[in-house]
Amino acid sequence: MDTVVATNPPQGPKGSWLSGNLMDYRKDPLGFLVDLQKNYGGAAKIRFGPQTMYVIYDPALLKEVLLTKQEHFVKLKAFQEARLFVGDGVATSHGEKHKRVRRLIQPHFTKAHIQKYALQMVHIVERELRTWKIGERRDLTEDISNITFAIIAKTLFSLEGDGYARAIREPYELINRMCAERMRLLVSMPLFIPTAKNQAYKSALHALDQGVYDIIKQRRAHPEQEEGDLLSVLMEARNDQGEGMTDQELRDELMIMFIAGHETSANALSWAFSFIMQQPEVERKLYEEWDRVLQGAPPTAATYMQLTYTQNVLWEAMRLRSPSFFTGRSATRDVQIGSIQVKKGQSVLFSPFAIHHNETYFPDPLTFQPERFENDLLKNIPQFAYIPFGGGPRGCVGNHFAMLEMVIALCMIGQQYRLRLTPGHPPIEMEPLMTLRPKNGIQVVVDPR
Repeated sequence: MDTVVATNPPQGPKGSWLSGNLMDYRKDPLGFLVDLQKNYGGAAKIRFGPQTMYVIYDPALLKEVLLTKQEHFVKLKAFQEARLFVGDGVATSHGEKHKRVRRLIQPHFTKAHIQKYALQMVHIVERELRTWKIGERRDLTEDISNITFAIIAKTLFSLEGDGYARAIREPYELINRMCAERMRLLVSMPLFIPTAKNQAYKSALHALDQGVYDIIKQRRAHPEQEEGDLLSVLMEARNDQGEGMTDQELRDELMIMFIAGHETSANALSWAFSFIMQQPEVERKLYEEWDRVLQGAPPTAATYMQLTYTQNVLWEAMRLRSPSFFTGRSATRDVQIGSIQVKKGQSVLFSPFAIHHNETYFPDPLTFQPERFENDLLKNIPQFAYIPFGGGPRGCVGNHFAMLEMVIALCMIGQQYRLRLTPGHPPIEMEPLMTLRPKNGIQVVVDPR
């Protein structure tokens, strides 16, 4: 079921003569994107500096961009800043390189294949939860990030230990904030100019690179370690000329997996807990399902499918707080999208966050209501009306993996502990960086279940 594509050319806010709508976006990115949909419907025309862009909300238009005419688009040029640290991996490359790498990675993320990861995920969550104590205060966002990072490191790359986490995550935190800031500037300061911020940015990039290259160097020196994991598959891959991946190419793939693979899941889980802690009825229904299905045991790949309400809680958390809140594509040629004539080089943007707040498909959109995903909701709304993992050939390759790890972590934490916001906790605000995260984290008190 698709909506009817509008026939009138899109309109949009005028903005200033110099920066266009960029300053309004920078002041409140999420509010700006939601208001565009409210005021202009299925598509809006905006300008960031001299660049005219189109923001798409209509699922039928989005289907053209992401599926039926996707060959005419590449990853958004405006987001090239992010490629400084995520590189040219499966999430950012295009053309034959993207297809080749995706073919290598895809088998490790099918529903059948990821079942073997379930036991490893359970062991990691169990290990992390041993450090929790009844009555203590904890930074939930940090704890969950530790869990999802450890899961990615172990299941896909056979890595264990805090050293890898520090080497990669600590410099990433600085890069994440600075990169998001640079992406919102009309003109960013070239990195070769030795300002204090640029120096800090480049130092963090160097540290991040070093951490990942050390992993590659160790595996090349000891190729017998954990054959069959994703890193081994990537290192053994050969193109038609018999050439394997360079260290740079391997670095880019690992960076994508470590960063996108753990942060988006960690944010979605953090948001889910933020809603659960404030809605006793949701918490009660989760307890009932866990007691009935799991009977005190950890989740398994077999019981995963029976945990339907748990999955719906996560689907709803990703609807209200989509980790990937804003992205887009750039046209490689002139292309018609509905009534929009997109010229070569122009950008088409879309915001899963704003699209998921469309009351046409999600009545009372600001209310956290997991029950809305019952009765095959996703089969009764347009294909691209709900896109927490993207869509089309470039959709998230790890969506099944992410759902499994989130269900396992949510169940295991909730089976053992009852979390409460610390007394006097301020409202949990959204912070749109490279992904949508809880600003200043979520501080909780750990009570017994």
